[in-house]
Amino acid sequence: MRMVEQRAAVIDDDVARLRFVRRSVAAYEAASRRRARFLRRSMAAHRASRRRVGLVFRAVITAALLAVVLQSDAPRAVRRRPPPPFSRPRSAAPSNAAPKVWLVEHKPAMDIYSNGLRIENEFLVNTHARAYPTFDRQSRQASGAATQPAGIVFHTTESRMAPFDSSANKRLQRNGRDLTVFIARNRLYHFVIDRFGRVFRAVAETDYANHAGHSIWADERHIYWNLNQSFFGMAFEAQTDAGGVNDIATRAQIDAARVLTEMLRSQYSLPASNCVTHAQVSINPQTMRLGYHTDWAANFPFRQIGIQEGYGTPIAAITLFGFDYDAEFLRANGGRVWQGLVTAEEQLVREAAAHGATVGFYRRMLQQKFRTWKATQASATVEDVTGDRL
Repeated sequence: MRMVEQRAAVIDDDVARLRFVRRSVAAYEAASRRRARFLRRSMAAHRASRRRVGLVFRAVITAALLAVVLQSDAPRAVRRRPPPPFSRPRSAAPSNAAPKVWLVEHKPAMDIYSNGLRIENEFLVNTHARAYPTFDRQSRQASGAATQPAGIVFHTTESRMAPFDSSANKRLQRNGRDLTVFIARNRLYHFVIDRFGRVFRAVAETDYANHAGHSIWADERHIYWNLNQSFFGMAFEAQTDAGGVNDIATRAQIDAARVLTEMLRSQYSLPASNCVTHAQVSINPQTMRLGYHTDWAANFPFRQIGIQEGYGTPIAAITLFGFDYDAEFLRANGGRVWQGLVTAEEQLVREAAAHGATVGFYRRMLQQKFRTWKATQASATVEDVTGDRL
């Protein structure tokens, strides 16, 4: 827009100046539409690729079954057999309603819950009691103070890994113990899940942990800024797979995360839409871009731990404050485009049109609102501003 203003300033004729500005606005809008189409096509291509893989897999299974039937030693008439009396039911889509979970037994070293969750307290430490301001989503104004957690941020520790094999058993145990000691000493997460699926409570649930740093999320009513105070931090002992071809978490870790998430959602009434990955909430306020941290930018097992929203939830930093992203961020996603990114971009285009502005101008207007809003948050603590995982 600055270039347009500079060019327009040297055009003496009023009609020519207006015509030039209108052409520039039209060019911006066309570029915005192209970008939205590109994101939609990327999502469609990804879904089509997954469908093709599924069709090939089903065709191979069908061919194998047919070969078994044709090679039978005693040909006989095909009869329709009744289904087995105890056939395995199909797994239903996860419900966003949190199941009821309660504490069964409390010991100094371990807590046991009704859904089978066991949390070890050997490394438990305290920081300070959780307390954070809440902001109204519509007005962006502070609407009160809260002491209860509002959601969960899922992380990977990005620590050193040993092969997950019995031959490396001692090394796996040593790595997990050293990592948990380091996390507790630096107050990095509330919970850490080692590669064997053991859950350790590192920071008390009543306190904040230094896990999210500069971050933004929002639900239907509130905006959450710097999620150290307002969200739990749950870390998997794992490393990000940039290529997206290997499993990041073990099966035991996913099972443990499922029962831990159930417990936290049940105990604190956490909505599924506020259970998000670090890559979805992490921002860089200097560059106004997403993805300062990109752990779990792809492949987080949302459905396996009982959450539907996942990567389809619109990214709050885009819709509320006009944050952008670059090719590095998309590469961290394994080359895939979240549905939440597409939805957020489309919302931005609609709102820009409603304000009679180009997407670029409207995005910069939202970014300026963010800077102004951020500067007024005198209540932010030192931990909120600087805290982040190491």
